Amino acid sequence: MRTKDESKIAAIYKATLSLVKERGLAGITISDISKEASIATGTLYIYFKNKDELIKALFCECREKSAKEYFAGVAATESFEEKMRTVFTNIIRYKMTHFEVSAFLEQSYHSPFVCMTDLKKKQKALNPLVALIEQGIEKKKIKDVGPDLVLTYLFGIVNEVVKKAYFSNKKLSADVIDQVYGMFRDGVR
Repeated sequence: MRTKDESKIAAIYKATLSLVKERGLAGITISDISKEASIATGTLYIYFKNKDELIKALFCECREKSAKEYFAGVAATESFEEKMRTVFTNIIRYKMTHFEVSAFLEQSYHSPFVCMTDLKKKQKALNPLVALIEQGIEKKKIKDVGPDLVLTYLFGIVNEVVKKAYFSNKKLSADVIDQVYGMFRDGVR
């Protein structure tokens, strides 16, 4: 069996993310992806048997990488508030600098390509964030409304702020991120 070329997988993923941002998940085909990746359609089928398999693999890859980035620079010795602020800021910055990934993940959650098994993997990737929210609830720093509701609120705010900044071609300054974080904190206290 031939070894799969990781650079081709990376090109396929990059092409898919770019096309999804441009046209949406439903608006792309395997042929479009292979053309964008500058590889033959037949070659793409060596790596993924169909669009569904490609989207699922890319979803898992993006979810795991992004979730890891959310906790970059978080120290175990920090207070809950410091951890939450750092994670919130990391999420916004990651989504701004990896907008294609953000758009892809958001569309994937609402598509037939991602099934419950895939969503459970997504949940596993976010377990550290859920644990942080549970810690906040336990310490009475966050309303006891359940981690899922807090996650929905957090990502709803972040996704909308990031989209507005991205599509208006504006950077989010540290002050604006602090203001958004303050609004989030006020909403969950």
